[in-house]
Amino acid sequence: MAQNGGGRGWSTDEESGVQSMPDRWRSLLEWVLAGPERTPATQKAWAVENDMHEDSIRRIKRDVRFVREWDRRAAELNVHPERTQAVIDALYGAAAGGDVKAASLYLQYVEKFTPKRRLIVDDDRDATGLSDSELADELESLVAEFRDVSVPDGD
Repeated sequence: MAQNGGGRGWSTDEESGVQSMPDRWRSLLEWVLAGPERTPATQKAWAVENDMHEDSIRRIKRDVRFVREWDRRAAELNVHPERTQAVIDALYGAAAGGDVKAASLYLQYVEKFTPKRRLIVDDDRDATGLSDSELADELESLVAEFRDVSVPDGD
């Protein structure tokens, strides 16, 4: 007979006041966080394997303490650099293969790391008040300045 998961078994560390979930709940959380690689594949099968009623699992997954820990652990997992990099690599691969949507998403991602430049005009006029030709002249003069700057060769 499958047992009720119940909320009993939570313990509180006397010094820190931090609550710890029961081992069965922790096992369920680890299984949930495993994502597509989880074994067994279904919640029903996990319930049978762990001698717990399916309704108990549903109640546990709604428990505020469980949800709080689930959210915290999922956030850590989802922003893990290895996971993020794997997604970016896949996105780049699709973009390089001609997927326009992937290319757009990849470029949006890369744009976050691209330094932004602002044009500041020496006189009191705002750059938005410049005509196209005035703006082009300003940009050309800036480019010319950059070309004139000598760069040390590292010696």
